[in-house]
Amino acid sequence: MSKDKDVRKAKIEPENREADQVGQDVLAEDFEALQTEMAQLQKDAEEAHSRYLRTLADFDNFRKRQRDETARLCDFAKEEVISQLLPILDNFERSADAAEAQHSYDALVEGVTLTLKQLRDMLEKAGVEPIEAVGQEFNPEFHEALMRTHTDEYPENTIVEEFERGYTINGKVIRPARVRVAVPE
Repeated sequence: MSKDKDVRKAKIEPENREADQVGQDVLAEDFEALQTEMAQLQKDAEEAHSRYLRTLADFDNFRKRQRDETARLCDFAKEEVISQLLPILDNFERSADAAEAQHSYDALVEGVTLTLKQLRDMLEKAGVEPIEAVGQEFNPEFHEALMRTHTDEYPENTIVEEFERGYTINGKVIRPARVRVAVPE
């Protein structure tokens, strides 16, 4: 029996060796395929990372250009407003000079009145409008109540005095009217 065992063992051993060799070849091929796939994935990841960094740099440059463009637009807007205000300043100076030269209160009032009209016209052209207040019902969107007055002379929540005029520009409140509001006694 021991001879039969050895014969069987000898027959099985070469078969196992061949199977082991075939298995090793398959494993080597799979390993090479995985290495190739891993190299391709690593290359793809590096390309994606490079694209990400370029996109990030492009976005940063875009933000810088936008910030610079906004600053230029603000400077242009300031320049435009100042250039429109300079003639009004000139008129105030001329009014003051004329009143001083003539020692005339009436000349000063007339000069200031004309200059105020010029300023209001400039603001109106820019879309600035005053907010109506006295006699209107208090509206917190357009008015800021600084004081309340107990009175039966006006209906409740009616504005009885304006301390500071409010303004809108193209329908948006840029400064609310500061007012005194009636409340019942």
